[in-house]
Amino acid sequence: MGVVRDTLLVRGERGEEKLSVLFDSGSARSLVQTRVAERLAIPRELPAPVEVVVADGRKVSCRLYCNLIVEIGGKRVVIQPLLMDDLPVPLIFGALDMEAYMIKLDIARRKLYLSEFTGYMLAL
Repeated sequence: MGVVRDTLLVRGERGEEKLSVLFDSGSARSLVQTRVAERLAIPRELPAPVEVVVADGRKVSCRLYCNLIVEIGGKRVVIQPLLMDDLPVPLIFGALDMEAYMIKLDIARRKLYLSEFTGYMLAL
């Protein structure tokens, strides 16, 4: 598991902000703080709740997601993070989204490794 933190421009239907984003290979899904999602985007209801096991072992039921655009390396990528109240940072960019966009982590340098990143999503 690896993590890299960066400050990036994040946009939604309601606005945009520079946010602290944690790229976390140990988190399968992308997650956003509820209050941030409500400020930037329009929260939408999931067809069914999704249970997520967080770092401390608790199970949390997520019922909402939103659409966000994250600017990485001059390119814009679309993610649909689940909304969660208790997160250590405003936005966690999860492993599934990193894999889809071919974003890798350089753990030793604590940076994103974007040599294969094109801004296009792979059809997984």
